[in-house]
Amino acid sequence: MFWDPLFDKVSTLVGAEPDQLKLIAGLLISFPLGSLYIRLPPSRPNIAHLFSVIVSTIFLVPLLGLGGGMLHLLFSIAGTYLIVVTMKGPNMPWVAFCFVMGHLLFNHISRHVLSIPATTIEITGTQMVLVMKLSTFAWNIHDGRQNPETRLTTVPNPLAFLGYCFFFPSILVGPSFNYATYDSLVHHRIYRVAPPGTSVEQAKAAKRRVPYGRKRVAYLHFVIGLAFLGVYSIYSSKLSYGRILTPIWSTWSLGEKFGFVQLAGLIARTKYYAVWSLSEGACILTGLGFNGYDQKTGRTLWNRVRNVNIVGIETAESYKVLFDSWNCRTNVWLRDVVYKRLTKKGKKPGSKQSMATFVTSAVWHGIDPGQFRRYVRPYFLPQSETSSQIPKRVYDIAGWIVVQTNLNYIVAPFLLLSLKGSIQAWHRMYWYSPIVVALSMAFFSAGGRRKLKRGLDKRNAASVPRAAPPSFKISPPSPAVLPKDDVPPPPAPEDERDSSDLRWVKHALDNPSYQDSGEGVGIGVSIPDEWMESARGTPTSEKGDPLKME
Repeated sequence: MFWDPLFDKVSTLVGAEPDQLKLIAGLLISFPLGSLYIRLPPSRPNIAHLFSVIVSTIFLVPLLGLGGGMLHLLFSIAGTYLIVVTMKGPNMPWVAFCFVMGHLLFNHISRHVLSIPATTIEITGTQMVLVMKLSTFAWNIHDGRQNPETRLTTVPNPLAFLGYCFFFPSILVGPSFNYATYDSLVHHRIYRVAPPGTSVEQAKAAKRRVPYGRKRVAYLHFVIGLAFLGVYSIYSSKLSYGRILTPIWSTWSLGEKFGFVQLAGLIARTKYYAVWSLSEGACILTGLGFNGYDQKTGRTLWNRVRNVNIVGIETAESYKVLFDSWNCRTNVWLRDVVYKRLTKKGKKPGSKQSMATFVTSAVWHGIDPGQFRRYVRPYFLPQSETSSQIPKRVYDIAGWIVVQTNLNYIVAPFLLLSLKGSIQAWHRMYWYSPIVVALSMAFFSAGGRRKLKRGLDKRNAASVPRAAPPSFKISPPSPAVLPKDDVPPPPAPEDERDSSDLRWVKHALDNPSYQDSGEGVGIGVSIPDEWMESARGTPTSEKGDPLKME
């Protein structure tokens, strides 16, 4: 295309591949297009559907040169649509899942056979996002047929389905989301959430306008994405895992080698932080990111399709926090489409469910850090409000060091993309991560788990306060319980429009536990935690809560 020489020239200036620059260009163009998209009339949804289809086609075909890849996407979309329409039985979603996964596997194998370089942008990245959308859609239709109150009750028309599949801000790198969310965005029903503390009249007015804060949160992610792009472009070549395989590695001291691995892992993650931040910001500009209101502050939430919690990853003190913070939408997909679907109602998850889930994500979701969190961490927790917090801080810092150093070791194959090179790199890193895991497993298997549990039982028993002697003091009568209609209203929301109040920045990037009820915030059920429970033989309910044995 006519713009190829421009990208070639920029490539020589910044040191990035032309394909990668085109991908970034598509993400950046999505911002002004997102501001236009939100102004499309909700009374004419076909315009929004066509808008996304046209823009995504331009991104994939003339910009990235993926005309053949576009045909692959259309094949998966058409096949899934036919399966959903023609099949009515319980096997329909599984047939759709196998169809899209089989097609993706075919393209993955093709890329390997053709030896396409990792720096080349091809269709499998976009297809991976589409697989999540299509398989989720099939399950949503199935659920709607079983229970009309849940998910989708009717199959959308082909144009609406194409608009969902080709939603332009997420077509290149995600995030994924379900069709109901897309439909509510197109018709502007996504904003029909009353702010806390508002009257009926105010709530009705709020439903007629886009909530406050959309632009500033979107462009905050825009700035974050550009900042990480800058860091990656400057340091990616100097701090590449490939340098582990060069002769210079042998000239470094042990401390230099260890430090290099940690910095290389951090720089490798900045690439994902950049593209995911940009795509999330563009989605927020379209309105898709709206997730209601913070129940404590009343501030608007724009994290419905959050795909990464950068602060959570870089400060993770356990693998549970790490897993829940990285590629969040994929975790939601794994939970809803694989893990929960293979677990029968009222039954505990077993090896089939666990292995089916982890094979599709990553085999390195180790279980031993969970053992430490369950049996070791409680020894460092304060036993009362007056107890010192120092032991817990020490444990948290140690946990952060272990999580980060092991993560930076494990990700080497994802950057080197070679079995021989990965083995050689791990050997030059002295296999420190597997050694730590092996020692932990040996400790717990050799009786460490039982000893720690007995110690915890004694510690908990000693901390139970003795019963106080009976008191003859006459207490005043308890106040009358207010009827429901007389319950005081929640506090008024904080004023978000105060230009001098910069707390919105922290609020936009935070993910406190009390916000976990919204779609896209965390994954609700922690798959690593449930796998641990199943490994110990502890039955769990459908929601993931431990079942009490009578």
